[in-house]
Amino acid sequence: MPPTKAIVAREPRFSALSWALEPVHVADTPGPDEVLVEMVASGVCHTDIVLSAVPNGTFGISYPKVMGHEGSGYIRRIGENVTGLSEGDPVLLSFYSCGECEQCAERHPAYCHEFAGENYIGRRGAVTSATSEEGEDSRKGREEIYSRFFGQSSFSRYSIVDKACVVNAKHLVNSEEELSLFAPLGCGFQTGMGAIENIARPTECDVVVVLGLGSVGLAALMTTQITPHKATIGIDRIASRLQLATELGATHVIDTSPDDVILHKVILSLYPNGVSVVIDTTGSPAMIEDGLKALRQRGKLVLIGVPPMQYELGVSAIKHMNAGRSIIGCIEGDCVPKEAVEKLIRWYREGKFPIDKLVTYFEARDFEDALAGLDDGSVVKAVLKWKDV
Repeated sequence: MPPTKAIVAREPRFSALSWALEPVHVADTPGPDEVLVEMVASGVCHTDIVLSAVPNGTFGISYPKVMGHEGSGYIRRIGENVTGLSEGDPVLLSFYSCGECEQCAERHPAYCHEFAGENYIGRRGAVTSATSEEGEDSRKGREEIYSRFFGQSSFSRYSIVDKACVVNAKHLVNSEEELSLFAPLGCGFQTGMGAIENIARPTECDVVVVLGLGSVGLAALMTTQITPHKATIGIDRIASRLQLATELGATHVIDTSPDDVILHKVILSLYPNGVSVVIDTTGSPAMIEDGLKALRQRGKLVLIGVPPMQYELGVSAIKHMNAGRSIIGCIEGDCVPKEAVEKLIRWYREGKFPIDKLVTYFEARDFEDALAGLDDGSVVKAVLKWKDV
């Protein structure tokens, strides 16, 4: 295959991202259990940023690497042992799971025993730099680039993808425009949905608080409007996101931008006995601890956002036990991707899950603009388009 383009992440400089759109060679023959996908679009997730901002060697992560784990596109070639897929099929991509361990067998693939190694670290062998002292036709001298991040490395025009990550969208999408719109379903949007439907499971008596109104938080908030609940509180420091949360059905919103806001006290002024569920998508220790203080008896704190790596949440065991509260980790919404993606598309078509209000498109070459929009909060979910790269 001729050289293609990918966003290559190199070791960060003083924690600043070092991403560049570079020519690369991608293997044109998928191995067993793999497919070659031509990407149409890929969402930018906070995890892409976090896991390319850590020093080389942290948690086994190495550079250079191709990030991206919310991809969509078309299958161009199929490897051995792949069934249910054909060349030309449109596909939506999600995370890797082995399909064989006890967690996979019990329908919790996000807690697969191989999740961390296969999704966070990836593999070598499918992508190399496109320049070489030995010439373009020789692999000798080319730089090896890690790929198969989340089994897909979708920040590339072409990518080798594990079959476990693939949701066949042949009967789910009506156009290439929808294929682009649905790209983030396989991570961010399913995570927010699953946090409510699979983990928090609110009832008609429950008040749900969502800390952070990015794509995951707003997906959680939209899901509360579909499931039983008493009220929803959306919390952020960006006015446009608070307004969007109101439009999407939030009962209350709280602006945390003023310095004198003591969040749990504001929440308790609305519901003096505390709230039933707090979904944290921020990873901010202060927000997490305020959320815990706002819980009522038997309340649930669901942790999604990535906190500082050294952060430890301390609780009083006696108070925690007597209150019957739960602190629950959440990866990928504890979803089975194929089922989650199909459900989210159905909700979208029914007008219940309007992700088009959250998505902003960028050409892949303009990824720096996408990152800037995510950083200043003007963009909720950035989706990169690869067709003209």
